[in-house]
Amino acid sequence: MIQAAHVGVGISGQEGMQAVMSSDFAIAQFRFLTDLLLVHGRWSYLRICKVVTYFFYKNLMFTLTQFWFTFGTGFSGQRFYDDWFQSLYNVIFTALPVIILGLFEKDVSASLSRKYPELYKEGIRNTFFKWRVVATWAFFAVYQSLILYNFVTYSSTKGINSSGKMFGLWDVSTMAYTCVVVTVNLRLLMMCNTITRWHHISVGGSILLWFIFVFIYSGIHLHKEQEGIYLVIIVLMSTLYFYLALLLVPVAALFVDFLYQGVQRWFSPYDYQIVQEIHKHEIDNSRIGLLEIRNELSPDEERRYAIMQLPGQKSKHTGFAFDSPGYESFFASQAGVLAPQKAWDVARRASMMKSRPKAPKKS
Repeated sequence: MIQAAHVGVGISGQEGMQAVMSSDFAIAQFRFLTDLLLVHGRWSYLRICKVVTYFFYKNLMFTLTQFWFTFGTGFSGQRFYDDWFQSLYNVIFTALPVIILGLFEKDVSASLSRKYPELYKEGIRNTFFKWRVVATWAFFAVYQSLILYNFVTYSSTKGINSSGKMFGLWDVSTMAYTCVVVTVNLRLLMMCNTITRWHHISVGGSILLWFIFVFIYSGIHLHKEQEGIYLVIIVLMSTLYFYLALLLVPVAALFVDFLYQGVQRWFSPYDYQIVQEIHKHEIDNSRIGLLEIRNELSPDEERRYAIMQLPGQKSKHTGFAFDSPGYESFFASQAGVLAPQKAWDVARRASMMKSRPKAPKKS
């Protein structure tokens, strides 16, 4: 019995439940270990790595914009962002897209993960969480924070609002914060291999929530410290500077990142990127409703999927971890699916017939 492991996998069966009770994951039969490792294990590793590195990136970039501000204030302690802006950055304005990334991200489909088991080595080599990967994210966080801070501050020195006044501290900081929220949310879309409608809803919803909040927050004058932020978003949106900065700053910040991803994919691709290029014109066959996609599944895949949809049958002669599910041919034949009987099923049923006590003959 294995006494210690990084991740424990227990197999439930008639051999006992002790391994299942002390394991991290439980499977019904040993054959399910393939999907647990090659499919769900790979996806889980990829998602965790991306979520952690993205959290590191977005918080470092947000913090560095305030760090560069301290050089202009002589380290006086003057804050760059409003307290509520800082508090809600991770809670609301950048929270939901990360959750969607951790739930739905996958580099290749389940069928391709099983077809290319060598992809599992990326996790063994820790390909996506090396110091080189973390350093790359840190570099782009520093670069983008410099672009955001300097572009916004220097372009606003001669900016004038609709009333003829120059932009103040809270005008510039609100503009910079808006660009930060837009940039980090768009950067998340750039790192996704799979983009669903939930990604668009989460990213668009997070940016929309920021505008809704700043409209409400800047429109309420509750205390003296909020005087500088009062109606700041309305003042900004009444100028052409706001729309130009909102368009150009995120593009300038993400342009080098976009070039890096293209060069990396072209000259030094990961294994999964090579698989993506090989099968880029194929439809993902791992979704529910596979039989509705015509001419995309092999006969063996159609048969396996059809058997999965059949009603279950628990037999007192099955249940062992390494045993056959058994009796699947009967239910398959009722549903019109070809599932020939296996040799061990026939042998087992023959032994059952021999072991039955014979009825006494009537005299």
